[in-house]
Amino acid sequence: MKIKERPVALYDIEVFPNCFHCLVSDSESHKKYKFEISNRKNQLEELIDFFYFKRVEHIMCGYNNHHYDDIVINYMIFFRNTMKRFDYLKICNSLYYLSKAIIESEKTENIDKIKPYKYANYFYSFDLMTMLYSATKQKSLKEVEILLGMDNVQEFEAGFDRRLLDSEIDDMIKYNENDVDATELLLNTVKDEVDLRLEVEKEWGFDALSMSNIRIGEEILLRQSNLKGVALEEAKSKIRRVAKIENKDTILPFIQYSNPKLKEVLLDVKNATCYPCKSDKKQKNYEKKFVLSNTCYSIGEGGIHTINEPRIFKPTADQYIGHSDVTSMYPSLAIIYKWLPVHLGKDFWNVYESLYKERVIAKRNHDELKAKAFKFALNSPIGKMQNESSWAYDPLNAYKIRMNGQLILLMLVDRLLSINCKIVQVNTDGVVYIADKANRELINQFIREVENITKLHFDSDDYESFYQYDVNNYFGIRKGYSQSGDPSLIEKKGKFITEIGLNNSMTPVVISKAVINYFLTKEPIDKFVKEDKNIP
Repeated sequence: MKIKERPVALYDIEVFPNCFHCLVSDSESHKKYKFEISNRKNQLEELIDFFYFKRVEHIMCGYNNHHYDDIVINYMIFFRNTMKRFDYLKICNSLYYLSKAIIESEKTENIDKIKPYKYANYFYSFDLMTMLYSATKQKSLKEVEILLGMDNVQEFEAGFDRRLLDSEIDDMIKYNENDVDATELLLNTVKDEVDLRLEVEKEWGFDALSMSNIRIGEEILLRQSNLKGVALEEAKSKIRRVAKIENKDTILPFIQYSNPKLKEVLLDVKNATCYPCKSDKKQKNYEKKFVLSNTCYSIGEGGIHTINEPRIFKPTADQYIGHSDVTSMYPSLAIIYKWLPVHLGKDFWNVYESLYKERVIAKRNHDELKAKAFKFALNSPIGKMQNESSWAYDPLNAYKIRMNGQLILLMLVDRLLSINCKIVQVNTDGVVYIADKANRELINQFIREVENITKLHFDSDDYESFYQYDVNNYFGIRKGYSQSGDPSLIEKKGKFITEIGLNNSMTPVVISKAVINYFLTKEPIDKFVKEDKNIP
């Protein structure tokens, strides 16, 4: 692969008390460079030349390299003149103790000992781990290898804290090479993510190759709003902090219901007091549970969802299963009702609305890369508005978005129940329901009515059938599947996801595949499992 007309080189290092090895692989020529420091050879100078003095025109790429490999290599470059006077064992010992310090810093979050090498700028690299995963959801390279379906997921049996025997060094190098191969496979698998980041750099002028989607969104928004450095610190000093929020002051005046139970619920919500300071463990989140037409609901600070037990829903010949959800609910509410961080002012709001409009244009023009980047930017402040340490912190407007969003969904539920629709589930921004076909136009009228009142937009489609474990774990057969058999018309959520993706859990998907296949074909689950060739 080439990036900016330069070949990408994948690399990985291994550190032991008496041995060091770095393997680099050119993804274009497939030439491999090996740098070993052991009692067999000392290739310190060759490594320094490759990464620093005689640096070739590669773009270096690793996995977790910004937090480990690069620190070690920068340390070697920094102390190159001193290390040249050391024998191999003293070099390896020095690198081993640095490795221990790096691992310890991850536990303590104290980087003082490694800071000069962590932020050194001797060579350019990008990190696939920080690109693909936020800090709280990072996966080890071995987990990624399993998710990629690699034939050879290799562990090195010798411990990393003991001296290697000479007979073990070649096995270690094979292990090192396997990790580099895995990194290259990952790079080729996520080419679309690389292309997205190159488009971001072209459009907004910053290097995004090592950035997660969340960081990209935040950077776009801050740059477009000119909120960097002093300007950002000044804006943060104006943050509105509130100790408590009276819900009656946050609910939109047009929210009202005809159903007696929903009227009671609305009154309860309006009478509630919420405490946004999550550092105060004594204050509990507001939550209201209630039963409406034999379905249990939960609303509150965490959003709306029904509490469902396992069920199968199949409409009769006179019915259909409808699904209506609000398009970009949270960003739309933020724009329509000016519920963005108040301390950032109108200029920020104008930028945010402009990005929203540009995303609409990008989607209309099928410019998927730009549309995704705009989506990241629009989602960026919404979650941060409830984070007390964030530049976007505004708990009052965050509560307005969350509380009104769920009450607006209940406006549609109220109308659906008035004509005896069966509510299958409600979650975050959408409603699934069973209705009589004769009422389809009336339901469309209900949706337009809620849209006109709220200024939001709903998207609607149909399911042929719906298989529900609970509100977050289900699969739905979309309209058209029975005629086409198109697997893309099977919508899967939670434990029913069968596509092995890099963000999946490590739970085997063969059971999910077998369960879905059973309900669609009646093939026994045990038979499917035994015959399935791809068991991950």
